[in-house]
Amino acid sequence: MNNTKKQVGILFAILGASCWGISGVASQYLFHHTAVQPVSLVGLRLFVGGVLCLLTALTQSSSRQLVLGIWQQKRTRNRLLLFSLFGFLPSQLSYFLSISYGNVATAAALQFLSPTLTLIFMMIAWHHRPNRLEALAIVISFSGTILLITNGNLSMFVVSIWAIFWGLMSGVGQVAYSLLPKPLLKEYPTSVVVGWGMLLGSLPLLPASFRDHSFYQLTNWQWANVLFIVIVGTFVACLCYINSLKFLSATIAQILGSFEPLTAALFSVLFLGQNLGLVEVLGILLIVSVVLLQKPQRSAHAS
Repeated sequence: MNNTKKQVGILFAILGASCWGISGVASQYLFHHTAVQPVSLVGLRLFVGGVLCLLTALTQSSSRQLVLGIWQQKRTRNRLLLFSLFGFLPSQLSYFLSISYGNVATAAALQFLSPTLTLIFMMIAWHHRPNRLEALAIVISFSGTILLITNGNLSMFVVSIWAIFWGLMSGVGQVAYSLLPKPLLKEYPTSVVVGWGMLLGSLPLLPASFRDHSFYQLTNWQWANVLFIVIVGTFVACLCYINSLKFLSATIAQILGSFEPLTAALFSVLFLGQNLGLVEVLGILLIVSVVLLQKPQRSAHAS
């Protein structure tokens, strides 16, 4: 029975990560073939995803009262606002900006630097002394990054400097995104924390979403991409990840999260004609492999 539960958890984790990766591919298609702007798409994505997550929490007796209960204490209100506006919003927006300036394979891989950036933050802010494994993780991840953005030629970048900048910013955003909700996750269900994080994070961007007339010019196929990103790539992916935590440790779930950049790279090659050289693929694999050296804590992951 335990084996079956573990297999179900693995399936959920892989499915969730794959949905995130494929939604990035759909986003790249929209940004490169339509006038849809990253700010508009992220606002719509977070708003609808947040509403659906909270509605799901309301259907469960264990979390129904906590949907509003999380607002009763000043401490949790402040933490939730911090998580939404300084964790969720910047990490999501910078990730989609990186895709728009470059490609999803690079953006997803650079976002996966977050464990290494978290470690560097701990070294600077908390005077943490890295052990050998942690030092090795830093060397491997930055070696992978250099290979990815230069294709082995150190005299030039193979992707836009803005794609690199926003990709690195999404990794920085992921640090706050991972650290800020930890106290909340000890007291409230992930669906409640993530649902409010998405909904509140969408509010500064919603005016741009409503003003973006490019949505009215989309074809049926392009609207199908938008719906996939908003529903499957946000809501379904989040639910899959949440359900995987019922059967797996957070460490295993995050390791399986490496399917996100790998899926993004594979589907961008298959469906967008993206050309990835062997050196770039090696760079992606090096960055992703770092998660195997980490001991992550439970987080509100939702790419």
